[in-house]
Amino acid sequence: MQLPPSLSLDVLAAPIDGGAGEDLSFSELFDQIKEARRADPQYLSQGDWQTDLKQADWEQVIELAGEGIARRSKDLMLVAWLAEGLARRHGFAGVEHGLALATRLLETYWDSLFPELEEGIEQRATRLGWLDSTLAEVASQLPLTQGQAYSLLAYEESRQVENLARQNADAASAALADGKINAEIFQRAVVLTDTAHLQAQHARIGACLVALQGLGARADSLFGQEAPSFRNLDDVLHRCQQLLERLLKERNVDISANPAPAAEPEAAPAARPASAETPAAAPAVNGMPRSREEALALLGNVAQYFRQHEPHSPIPYLVERAIKWGGMPLDAWLCDVIKDGGVIDSIRDTLGTQES
Repeated sequence: MQLPPSLSLDVLAAPIDGGAGEDLSFSELFDQIKEARRADPQYLSQGDWQTDLKQADWEQVIELAGEGIARRSKDLMLVAWLAEGLARRHGFAGVEHGLALATRLLETYWDSLFPELEEGIEQRATRLGWLDSTLAEVASQLPLTQGQAYSLLAYEESRQVENLARQNADAASAALADGKINAEIFQRAVVLTDTAHLQAQHARIGACLVALQGLGARADSLFGQEAPSFRNLDDVLHRCQQLLERLLKERNVDISANPAPAAEPEAAPAARPASAETPAAAPAVNGMPRSREEALALLGNVAQYFRQHEPHSPIPYLVERAIKWGGMPLDAWLCDVIKDGGVIDSIRDTLGTQES
């Protein structure tokens, strides 16, 4: 994924006049993005109502939302719109970038982020919930195969058509006539897809899951009991991953040795300080992690391995809990681990962190 420097995490997360900017909830910018996202439903072109349908302009969504985040407001709605645009234009790499941006802004601007805390923490949770449901819908439609680029949604549709054919051949034929596909059509696309492409998609989805774990851990530490769920996106990504694993196993490909996709810079070359954070993703090399983020990413990969190969093992759940703890401040960690308030107060007193 080649992005302009203006969409790098460092640029998007840079302060606006030393802070988080202004509230744009009722601004012209929001209206412009909503209009750029709007697409007319297909049925409007049918029958006597045939007309030119308006298509969503995702490049404009990306441009407007990115500029808004960088120059005017650190707003979670802008982040969600940008993530949606990146996902629709750049696939799973765009999903990962959007999740990494959401995590960075939560970490950096929690006290001043929009919607403001004074409006209630639910407003922030709602926008992240919209991010979850929207990216889940987009991810289910992203191509997994080459040539006839079929998605998870198309694969599951092909299963439904096959089941329908066993019960009602005429209904299945009608479904095919309506443009749906069956297992044979999907498998034909799989045959024409390079193994390297399947491996690259599998690795990109793995990176998305690591980024999602990081966002979930950060949200849990900041929102507490009001933390939004990212269950929808997590479910879709895991289903995509499982489908690709089945296709790769059919080719006798060792999934545990699946390489990361070829290096794809998050943005066109631009000056970055050596200590700048990078989006959570699978580390590029084996061995000792080079940063805290890379160490957590390695833990995420460990959890994924055991979830895939030893689904009944408690290891992935324990590792994922450790990742969650890695994003928590001490006080939140104590409350998560110890349920006895008296014990927590005693520890706080010993550490000199007792609340006044």
